[in-house]
Parts: sequence; C-alpha cells; structure tokens
Amino acid sequence: MELKEELEYFVSVKEDLLKHHRNQYVLIKGKGLVGTYSTFEEAFNDGVKQLGNVPFLVRQVQEKDEVVQFPALAVGAINAHS
Repeated sequence: MELKEELEYFVSVKEDLLKHHRNQYVLIKGKGLVGTYSTFEEAFNDGVKQLGNVPFLVRQVQEKDEVVQFPALAVGAINAHS
C-alpha cells in the first residue's frame, strides 16, 4: 500500500500532534515529520518544493479523521468504460 509507512507514523504520533498541532496540516515523509502548516495548500506546496515529485502524506490533525467520499455519479464514473 502506498504511503503505508507514513500512515503508520501519523497514527503513532497522533496524540502528541493533537496536543501541539490540532487542526493544522502535517507533512510526513517516511517516519518523519517534515513540517506543520495552516493550510493544505501550504503543506502540499512545501512538500513538492522540499521532496520533489514523490509520494508524501499531508493530513489534518483532528480527533476524528474526516471521511471524504466521491459517489460514482458525482464524478462521472457511472457507465464509465476502461
């Protein structure tokens, strides 16, 4: 699974992140916190600048993780053929 190491790291430090960086966005690569940011855009842009075109994780630090769903009808995937 892509970003497995980053997700595991996020879960392992989430309680500490909640104490110090609640509602901020974190940039994680491997088992390391690259930085914290006020917006997703800041975190993403800094990730590309510092790390380049490689997979990295940007997550908002919240008590409960927000689930984002894109129903097939909303994204035009109904009747889509490969």
